[in-house]
Amino acid sequence: MWSEAELRVLSSILDELIPASPDGRVPGAGAVVAAEFFRSAAQYAVDPVGAIDVVLAGVSAMTEDFSALDRPERIEILKVVETETPENFALLVRLAYMGYYSRPEIRPLFGPGAQPVHPRGYTVPDESSELIDRLTKPVRQRGRCYRT
Repeated sequence: MWSEAELRVLSSILDELIPASPDGRVPGAGAVVAAEFFRSAAQYAVDPVGAIDVVLAGVSAMTEDFSALDRPERIEILKVVETETPENFALLVRLAYMGYYSRPEIRPLFGPGAQPVHPRGYTVPDESSELIDRLTKPVRQRGRCYRT
């Protein structure tokens, strides 16, 4: 489906969308989101592979070796491609996030457990009464607007 060179470019794009943490504890999306995810993403979008092909073609039209560029140059190219193909680029971003944050080895790095969201769901702690009071204070101060 994609050549080795295209997979390298796709990985570099993913690393710009979701970069690794400076300390290296959290990997970038290029190291985690496999091309297989995009190939199987038809359940989330119409023709995800075609959309990614359009983004890859846009990047390739602007440079021979996207992966070898420094970060500011890659970001500039991605901004142009995003402007020229906004729907395809937006789909790539959405699928990159889905693929990245659904990985069981990634979720614990951000707080949620490694178990899937469904069917069991995450344990969500109750908000403290102080937090609820602080969040609802502006509404309570406004007074009643409709019914008693």
